[in-house]
Amino acid sequence: MIAAPRPNPVAHFSLLAGLSPHELASFLSELRKVRVEAGQIVIIQNEWTNQVYFVFSGRLLGQLNSENGRGISFTQISAGNYFGELAALDDSPRSITVSAIEKSQLGVMSGRDFRRWLTRVPALPLALVSDLAVRNRQLTERIHGLVAHDVDKRVRSYLTRLALNSGAFNVGGVLERAPSHEEIATFVGANREAVSRVISRLACEGILESGRRRIIIRNVD
Repeated sequence: MIAAPRPNPVAHFSLLAGLSPHELASFLSELRKVRVEAGQIVIIQNEWTNQVYFVFSGRLLGQLNSENGRGISFTQISAGNYFGELAALDDSPRSITVSAIEKSQLGVMSGRDFRRWLTRVPALPLALVSDLAVRNRQLTERIHGLVAHDVDKRVRSYLTRLALNSGAFNVGGVLERAPSHEEIATFVGANREAVSRVISRLACEGILESGRRRIIIRNVD
């Protein structure tokens, strides 16, 4: 019997897609594997560190904290993504705080080693520029949504994106481990009470059902 080939554990990292098998193996060998628990902080906004993190499993949250202590959720970072590259590139303080939403496995590379790889392998900077362009477009769209839409539309849009990303955007689709009203509020730039009112109204209108960490879509239109 011939053994099935082992799946490539990093084939889903867009940054590494252009590396040859030898380059990929060498890159992986330089990653220090770490495990973080849910709630554990990985990087802190404004700290002077420059490691780059690759997410092999789990989910993390990037949050921007204002001077008055209010946190705005910037992005969720899931398996197949990476973060920390900006500080590695410009040696500036961290722009956001990143903490684990659930138990996660990460690969860590120093900023110096990351820059060395960028100069050695032409495919890497090209892939990095492409990824940064995608993130910039997403950020532009999010800023537009915050400015142009009211809380109701921002909540609908946020839940729609979650459902699309998880393959649940259909009648009867279920968002498991759905964010709390507080978490949704930090993503859409509102307070928890306003989000709760929107969710209650959507439930009353038969658009969704909301339970503890679970949302069922009843009306896609």
